[in-house]
Amino acid sequence: MMTVLCLYDAVTLRHFGAIARLDVLEARCRYLDPPHWTQAVYDEISDAANSPGCRDILAAGWLSSPLVPQREDQRKILLIQIGLNDGRRPPVAHAGEAEGIYFAEKLGGRFVTDDNGAYDFARRRLGPGRVFDTVDVLREAVTNGDMGSGDALNLVNAIRNSGRSIRRVHPGTLLRGYFC
Repeated sequence: MMTVLCLYDAVTLRHFGAIARLDVLEARCRYLDPPHWTQAVYDEISDAANSPGCRDILAAGWLSSPLVPQREDQRKILLIQIGLNDGRRPPVAHAGEAEGIYFAEKLGGRFVTDDNGAYDFARRRLGPGRVFDTVDVLREAVTNGDMGSGDALNLVNAIRNSGRSIRRVHPGTLLRGYFC
């Protein structure tokens, strides 16, 4: 039986951590099975613990213990990581994204990332409806009545004002209607 879960990438966690709004992500997975991140994502956040919001992410109990790859998972994760690194061997980045994509695929879950390349790669691999970014998360929150479209717009503006960037497919200037 497949587990329904949502795995967050470090980029997205850091977006919401930087503006002290991890509650938005928590609400999106309230009814989904934990865990909500992988060991590599945890390690990336730990390495950046002095960056804005990272300590709050590490303290967020709703993320639960990170999903730890077993020995039999390592080769498949490495192949995804090589793919995310344009075939470079050994891959130099994207460990968290590779684990997230692998486990979302293996466990039938969702993957949330604001890394442009990882989003595109995951969408090709997992198919539509299983890969999300910050704007998608906010649109879902608006659709579910958890916040208004003005609130969603304010959150994106706060993320941008904190020095972080949403995926480049979204316009530089957004309007409230973008979240409906």
